[in-house]
Amino acid sequence: MDYDTIIRNGTIIDGTRFPRFVGDIGIRKGRVARIGNLKTARAAHEIDAYGLIVAPGHIDLHTHYDAQIFWDPYCSNSGENGVTTVVTGNCGFGFAPCRPEDRDRYMLMMENTEQVPVKQLKLALPWTWESFPEWLDALRAVPKGINLMMFLPINPLMIYVMGVDAAKSRRPTADELATMKRLIHEAMDAGACGIGLSHLGHSNSHTDYDGTPMPTDTMHMDDACALASVLAERDAGFIQVLPQLGFVKDFNLPEHLARASGRPVVVNVVAPTTLAPEMHLEQLAWLERMRAEGLQVFGQGFFHRAWSEFNLIELNINDHVPIWRELSALPSIEAKLERISDPVFRKQVIDTYDPIELAVGSGPLEMIAVSSLGDEPDPDALIGRTLGEIAAEQDKHVVDAMFDIAFATGGLADFRTPAPSGDDPALMAGALHHPLVLTGTSDGGAHSKFYIGGHWPTELIGWLERDNRLVSLEELHARMSHDPARVAGLLDRGALLPGMAADIIVYDHASLRVNDGPYELKHDLPGGDWRRYRRSFGYRHILVNGVVTHIDGEANGSTPGNFLTPDAGGRADPESIAAE
Repeated sequence: MDYDTIIRNGTIIDGTRFPRFVGDIGIRKGRVARIGNLKTARAAHEIDAYGLIVAPGHIDLHTHYDAQIFWDPYCSNSGENGVTTVVTGNCGFGFAPCRPEDRDRYMLMMENTEQVPVKQLKLALPWTWESFPEWLDALRAVPKGINLMMFLPINPLMIYVMGVDAAKSRRPTADELATMKRLIHEAMDAGACGIGLSHLGHSNSHTDYDGTPMPTDTMHMDDACALASVLAERDAGFIQVLPQLGFVKDFNLPEHLARASGRPVVVNVVAPTTLAPEMHLEQLAWLERMRAEGLQVFGQGFFHRAWSEFNLIELNINDHVPIWRELSALPSIEAKLERISDPVFRKQVIDTYDPIELAVGSGPLEMIAVSSLGDEPDPDALIGRTLGEIAAEQDKHVVDAMFDIAFATGGLADFRTPAPSGDDPALMAGALHHPLVLTGTSDGGAHSKFYIGGHWPTELIGWLERDNRLVSLEELHARMSHDPARVAGLLDRGALLPGMAADIIVYDHASLRVNDGPYELKHDLPGGDWRRYRRSFGYRHILVNGVVTHIDGEANGSTPGNFLTPDAGGRADPESIAAE
């Protein structure tokens, strides 16, 4: 056979912004071997792509699949939406380095910051590691249907070196700082792609399980820059930092991180919203100033329509507000129901209620709709109506309206937030077109009790390109593949060119879509636990390293994914290069 696989007669959009063309792609040993007219060539496996789009797999720089990869090799719902490479360890959260006595503490942190339940983590994580290199060994060993990269998260690093209490209450000593720098070198020698952290002070829903900020959120800027200087010493890797969320915009830290490291810095999050349509413009202007000064600073965009569905049992969507954090921290359903029925507590919530303050969480309560009443009947036809409408009709405060519905259903009523984008695709496309803004931010692996975002590339193609013609497919695929690959140092991924890794999607442009209805509930997590889910349609074939992983949206059991390191040009491991 001439090739392992040939994709025939597809409309190729190669990810480089080159105009589309019809042709064949020959794949050999996991790589694109030839693109052109392969009529006379033969292959062990052929895919008929006539009338379909053939493009590079999407790359998502912002996920939290650190734990999920241990029970789900495809990182759903990213894998079935054509995402072939994900980066984990974002926002400074993770599971290594970790001393055995701190394991439960780390799992509690991940439950409260990214809403990955401890009961899932205890069932799924093998805890065969202490050091970060040992953690990467565990990631390499687990079967993967998707490629994986990993930041060294700074919160566990600080806790490992300083202890939890010290990491939260004081600056590191010179010896502790030197130890952390040494461990960053060690992590990157082992394959880490850089470092990740958040820095949101006290205006933050990423709180620890005890309600206090995580160590990096209040760490001194000079200490963060000292850690970033390791990347300058190596001239390798990149940094992810979350210092900008809603109305919190710290421009100082990422600028200094870029100067200290000399490396790309990806800043979360550029999230245009119809609630404040000019709020993100200051971020875009700042990115332009950074580039004018020669700094490699990129904004990480959030452009897809997405909503949260939550109830007051699983609530911590508004944990950046102290009074809401007090409610979510209660240990049982009974305690939460008792609290929301307490008139003193209700008055506190009402007296401190600020719709704008909730913009980075649930959004204003007036705009939230009732999506389910659990097993209760709906004689008053509340489902589908907003809390604002219900409160006005019943002549009560919107907080009382919400709490009354929650209490009457035993806490099981679900509430659906509006999508931050509203129904304004032009607002999203305007930010997406900015050359210093990256697409992505699925947050995949996190928040699964009220949100799921791995469908973002499907949404951008269907909503912004096909339905509204606000961006070309050539531009969009470059944004979703080639651009993030360049930032991450993946030199041989993100485009369909000879010699590049064969991470490829084949889809029906006309039928590509995401289910717009309420979230489904899928009971496929460890212990039979549930998550919210949105089904996508239109992907005919998804290939990772030249091997088909999904056919018509369904995983086929193949696990060809690799652990990727930027120093190895995005390939699996240095020894793989030697073998070639």
